[in-house]
Amino acid sequence: MEDILAQLQAANPHLAIYPVTDPHFARYGRVLDLLDPGEIIKRAEAILPQSDQVVYEPTVPSLEAPSAFNVAVQCQIFGGMPIQVGWCYGKNSRMGALEYHKGIEVNVCLTDVVLLVGDMRDIVFEEEEISYDTRHVEAFYAPQGSVIEFHAWCLHFAPIHVRRDGYFATLVYLPQDTNRALHFGVYRKGEAKLLFAINKWLIAHPSAEGLIAQGAYAGLVGEDILVNPV
Repeated sequence: MEDILAQLQAANPHLAIYPVTDPHFARYGRVLDLLDPGEIIKRAEAILPQSDQVVYEPTVPSLEAPSAFNVAVQCQIFGGMPIQVGWCYGKNSRMGALEYHKGIEVNVCLTDVVLLVGDMRDIVFEEEEISYDTRHVEAFYAPQGSVIEFHAWCLHFAPIHVRRDGYFATLVYLPQDTNRALHFGVYRKGEAKLLFAINKWLIAHPSAEGLIAQGAYAGLVGEDILVNPV
């Protein structure tokens, strides 16, 4: 872990990158010490597709099949709430956007990843505009096998791949139906301007033209963040 982190820091002098185990991460989430995730990681690795793009699937039935780890996450972390198990994978080196949910999210890192995170309480909600300064964003390195809980106020988006010839992949545990398409009309005022999908509030960088074309609110102010792989 220390060697990869040192390489990442050397390749990204413009960006402070902390280990996810650093106490500094406590503002955004925590590393969970649950049952060994080895079984669910092995199950996921056996069916993980490959992609040069970022792919997110909210629910994958084979990942949701009963397992001791899934039961532990649902009962001990989500308090018995109905949850979904999906994944995010592919290649990614830019932030592009940030999102938050009204509830926690748990990720299981199938690969090493860099996580770009912020605090939604730093979003500026004005009468006419909503903005978030990207200078607030912080970067954390999480090694393969990490189980991470994001607090409900944690801004996050797709992870970053660590190695030039590699990819990233994480399992994503969320309250049921999160990130599914909206099935109701929204009065676009205040925070509702950011509502992009069920239980998904999204604020995009102006350069994220694909997301903006889909209706994302372009409210990130400052530089988009690039992470150089090693």
